[in-house]
Amino acid sequence: MPAQADEGPLCHGMITKDGTVHLVGYGRVYHARLGDDDVLRAVVAEKRLPSGNEANTDGNRHFHGFECEDLGDGEDPWTAARPEAVEKAAAAICRHHGWTSRSVIGRKEWQPGKVDPRGFSMDSKRNGTRDRLK
Repeated sequence: MPAQADEGPLCHGMITKDGTVHLVGYGRVYHARLGDDDVLRAVVAEKRLPSGNEANTDGNRHFHGFECEDLGDGEDPWTAARPEAVEKAAAAICRHHGWTSRSVIGRKEWQPGKVDPRGFSMDSKRNGTRDRLK
């Protein structure tokens, strides 16, 4: 069932500017919302991601979602601690599930029209997560 706009919690964790990861929710949270089924299949198969051009699949049941403290304007500077915390959180989840870094995606890769995360590339986060999984 697709999430309603007023349901919550809206993420599994919040990463603050100092790199602290706060647990917000567990199980199903309403972070991913609707996205592209082709992207989901690629993530599950840990293959190269296609361009997300549809919003036809509920991602809330499939993805872990983290929010990063940020003004969202593309200009708020990223501290070194936040991207590092993103990689550490992603590596911990991947390690727990036996996934590789190819299971790490950003909202803009899942949902057409989304622009986040800003401030770093998801390829850099996948590479950093891969290095942490070694």
